[in-house]
Amino acid sequence: MPDPNRTYTEKEIAKLLERTAQLQADDVRDEQPSTSGLSLSELEAIASEAGLDPEYLHRAALEIESTGKKGFQNRTATHIHTQRFLSQELTKDVWEELVFELRRSFGSNSSIDMTGLGSFGNGVVEQIGRSREWRHTSPMGVHTSVLLRPYKEGTRIEMSQKVGAGSPKSEAIGYGFLLSILPAFILAVIFGKSLLVGAASFTAFMAMLVPLVYLLDMRWRDKKLANLESVAERLVEFANEKASLASPVVEPRLETSTTSGMLELEDEELAPEAVRAQRTKNRS
Repeated sequence: MPDPNRTYTEKEIAKLLERTAQLQADDVRDEQPSTSGLSLSELEAIASEAGLDPEYLHRAALEIESTGKKGFQNRTATHIHTQRFLSQELTKDVWEELVFELRRSFGSNSSIDMTGLGSFGNGVVEQIGRSREWRHTSPMGVHTSVLLRPYKEGTRIEMSQKVGAGSPKSEAIGYGFLLSILPAFILAVIFGKSLLVGAASFTAFMAMLVPLVYLLDMRWRDKKLANLESVAERLVEFANEKASLASPVVEPRLETSTTSGMLELEDEELAPEAVRAQRTKNRS
């Protein structure tokens, strides 16, 4: 029996809830495989009790609904991908601020280029209907695409980068082959243009360089994916911050009465002294 007086941390609470749900699912799997589960409102109550922000729960639910059936992959042979979700629709002002943030993140700090003349430097901004896209190519040839489009009542952010001309294995073999030719040829010449020495040295260099190139390529792709994920998180935080700052502030509203010819206020405590005095005089 666990200690009933022990205090659990937020991290431990999350693990406990996850493990509890797993154990319960295992017990009822055979009895109610299709009906067991919790609604979003029930999950919101559990998240609130666990000290979790419901906003993150909504974002996670959108991600599951969007990618659960398709099996979202963040890597292909030549590209890396990530996506995020905003709970609000994208406005023009927020989009322009996001473009500035993208240019800062990818090394382009100049003003917005809406002409679409090229993807170098500032990148290209394009809008089709309610969808917006920013494309950029670095001097190293890394192509980045950021697409924002409506999704249900919010916005989906899709980001991708081209990180190779082929898969890591094919690039490792290709670059290993190219890097092995010259030293193998040099050794063959040194040893009297020996074909046997050239073939043996080429095989040795290939055996050494192919795994090395593959390892370096994978590490580079991991680094680019981590950077892409970081930029995506900053975009979400930035958009949410701008959206909260843009929330309208309700001001006291003045209304004019055509029958009495005087000002009527929704809140009498906000009326000037002269107006309140005039109102009292008219009532008497």
